[in-house]
Amino acid sequence: MKELKILATALEVEKAELRFYIEAAKKTRDERAKKMFLFLANEEAGHWDEFEKKLIEKVAELGKKPEMNKEIVEKLTPKFEGEISEIKAVEIGMQQEKLTWEFYEKASEDVEDEKVKRIFRELAKVEEAHYNLLKAQYDSVSKTGIWMDYQDFSLEVD
Repeated sequence: MKELKILATALEVEKAELRFYIEAAKKTRDERAKKMFLFLANEEAGHWDEFEKKLIEKVAELGKKPEMNKEIVEKLTPKFEGEISEIKAVEIGMQQEKLTWEFYEKASEDVEDEKVKRIFRELAKVEEAHYNLLKAQYDSVSKTGIWMDYQDFSLEVD
């Protein structure tokens, strides 16, 4: 994929993730989960802004119309219908973040511009951190882990 196409694709992926996290926040009743989804939505909005700026720079530099890879956007767009439970939203988010971080790692190898390469590398790490945050929430909701400093299960042996 050419650099312009990768940036246009990444922009669309970030928009899809932003919409997903806003919807997840609206539908969840758990306040901790709602705050986490809104935090992630805010992060994705920042990524969107960053990609939009880089895309505009590249369009001005190359004088070409950006074209996204619809197949990748489709693959990386979170999918759900109707109501969604908190745990299902977290599972979808985890899957989404993993796919996106892998996409950004690959994109960093495919672009030539060092600034864009650095952005993709950094965002791959951010998406991995998002995955870990969602995993912690999943562990909390499913009572299999520790959420921040709150233990959801007992370590005592009967």
